Amino acid sequence: MSKYIFNNDTDILEFLEQLRENGIQIWGEGEKIRYRSKNRQLAPETLRILKMAKGQILDFFRMIEKNVIPLTSIQTAYVVGQTAGCELGNINAHYYIEYTIESLDVERLEQMINLVISKNDALRLIVTHEGKASFLDNVPYYSVPVYSLYEGNDREQKRLERSHHRYNYYKWPMFHFCVGKTSGKTSVLHVDFDCIILDAWSAKLLLNEIFSLYYGKDVKFPRISFMNYMRLKTDKGDLEAEEYWKEKVKNMPSFPKLNYQKKFAEVQNVRFDRIECDFSFIETQRLYQKIKNYHFTPAAVISTIFMKTLAQYSETPGLSINVTLFNRQLLHEDVNGILGEFTNNAVISYQEKTDSLLDAIRATQEQMWRLVQYRKFEGSNILKMLSSGRAGKAIMPVVFTCMLEGNVSKVTKKRYSFKEEYAISQTPQVVLDHHVRDDLGYLKISWDYIIDIFDKQYITDIFGAYVNNIKKFMEKY
Repeated sequence: MSKYIFNNDTDILEFLEQLRENGIQIWGEGEKIRYRSKNRQLAPETLRILKMAKGQILDFFRMIEKNVIPLTSIQTAYVVGQTAGCELGNINAHYYIEYTIESLDVERLEQMINLVISKNDALRLIVTHEGKASFLDNVPYYSVPVYSLYEGNDREQKRLERSHHRYNYYKWPMFHFCVGKTSGKTSVLHVDFDCIILDAWSAKLLLNEIFSLYYGKDVKFPRISFMNYMRLKTDKGDLEAEEYWKEKVKNMPSFPKLNYQKKFAEVQNVRFDRIECDFSFIETQRLYQKIKNYHFTPAAVISTIFMKTLAQYSETPGLSINVTLFNRQLLHEDVNGILGEFTNNAVISYQEKTDSLLDAIRATQEQMWRLVQYRKFEGSNILKMLSSGRAGKAIMPVVFTCMLEGNVSKVTKKRYSFKEEYAISQTPQVVLDHHVRDDLGYLKISWDYIIDIFDKQYITDIFGAYVNNIKKFMEKY
């Protein structure tokens, strides 16, 4: 029986998942365990385990029910996106990062990771087979695997293995840390996670917490959990917002009609690559000063230049893109410290009505104020309005993910000795995801794109034109 001693929630979860994979479904009913089996009868060993661990299993079911909350619309979209029936689907929403660090103490790093896991319930999230989220109370100590990094291709092999990893939503954990050790002092930290548990802002918070704790800094953990926040959150219907979007979608242009190498439905292997550019600290300062002079926001300026560049290569001058919104309602004073998936999405459009870039930015700025005003309105409803019954289609596959703080003087601090070397993301039903950030002390722009959709030289040329257009704004205006 020692093989089946349940030391924690994940032991029970794994046992139940093994049974499910063998066609056996187990549930609790009062003080009894019920089951349904394809073979009608359970194996004697399974019956023995269920009898001996009855109390543990029933407690587990009660815990799952106590901690259950609905999935958000974005989380639901991620689950649906894993299915092969969706255009540009059959993948999970995933983020991968690599850091290098000198003289890494793996044991201490591991301790800090486990402390953060214990303080943040989002890191203990699983999805139930009923399509809801729940949170495990008791998970095992997370061990950070270490591998020898002697050959140059060892790191590439690990990157290939982890950068597009697909997690099982019904198992824990949905994140991974591992370390590559060289013969010298340099180590490589590989981090990846499923976006169903963390949005981009939360991922930044997570890593800042771990790195701060590693270096002995104080970290103030939020006094409210993600689960309790979600139970407090209100999503009351906003009639004004609904009317705004119903009217807006009537004349909304479609996504950018670029030179796609394949029809979206023909892409079988959805795999992403990244192209990126780092602006210097001086360039970033100059850009932000120009933006301030015009009373614009960085998001409005960067997104407009992005759309204007795409319009130069698109079959149609008008286009729309999907915008990621990090929507934390101010329900608690610690809300900005909670880890979790808070994403909503909306749509902004670009129309080539004038040659004036400033006028175009003003139009985008106005749209973005509306996004803030109607931020509670579910972006999934906007996409439904646009889909016109075209189930499974990639309706708005170009995404703008903005994590700009807008004041580079506040973000010149580095993440101690952890140096970010590489990152890449993937999202179902997305062909191009533009990430823009300044938390490293300078403006960093990156495009994650589907390899089978874009010719590499073609996408590189568009990206180069985009970078040049940003620099022109710095110099001309």
